[in-house]
Amino acid sequence: MDASLLDDPWIAAQVDAAVAPYVGRLPAHEVAWMREQLAEVLVHDEEASRLLRRAHPREVDESGERAFGVLGAAERARATKAG
Repeated sequence: MDASLLDDPWIAAQVDAAVAPYVGRLPAHEVAWMREQLAEVLVHDEEASRLLRRAHPREVDESGERAFGVLGAAERARATKAG
């Protein structure tokens, strides 16, 4: 398995989401095997690798903050004070 592939938080999240329906239904070692197999396919299958490159965001936001619409924090604060 290419461990560096699953070191990418976005890819790990996609793989985890793919195996999530099986967590608790299959033994942990089988779910781990499924994760490894998915990673192997993403590394070695030409079409899967191409799709992964196209789907992967160019830059993953690691700030922990989320955008909420077009209003920024200052605009929301002003709207709260006014209303």
